[in-house]
Formats: sequence, structure tokens, C-alpha cells
Amino acid sequence: MEDNIIILEDEHGCSIEFETIDVFEMDGITFFALLECMPEGQESDEVLIMKVEGDIDSEEAELVMVDDEELLQKAFNEFLRRDEEHEE
Repeated sequence: MEDNIIILEDEHGCSIEFETIDVFEMDGITFFALLECMPEGQESDEVLIMKVEGDIDSEEAELVMVDDEELLQKAFNEFLRRDEEHEE
């Protein structure tokens, strides 16, 4: 991860750059809050929440989508809380 940029591949095999805007732990799971890097002059406010599967300190760790809707909502609410706290 260089300059907080992560490159992920979509279902069609296209590479998409995301900026890491927060990393936090909740319920023993590490989550990444990502914002898609857009071309100059465009902005995205859609935050992607992903979780780390495996040991975050190993090369085996990978970011995966959060399948559990309840867990995803809980993680998103935690991201919002942390973001609001950071703005104060």
C-alpha cells in the first residue's frame, strides 16, 4: 500500500484504485474504509467497507467484501462515528 492507495480488481478483472481513508478494528475484525480514486474534477462520496481476512501482518491477508449485512451496517456506523469524532 503506497500513499494510502490500494488497487482492487472488480468482477470483470478491471483494476480500480481506492484511497484508504480509515482502518479500524471492531469485534476482533480489522476493517478498511475506502474511497474510489476518481479522475480530476470528479468526486465520489461512496465509502466501501471491506474486512481483512487472515492475519493482517502476513502476506496471506486479503481484503474481502463484508457479506453479513448486519456486520456491514455496524462497521459503517463505526466508521461514521470515528469520522465525526475526527472532525471535532
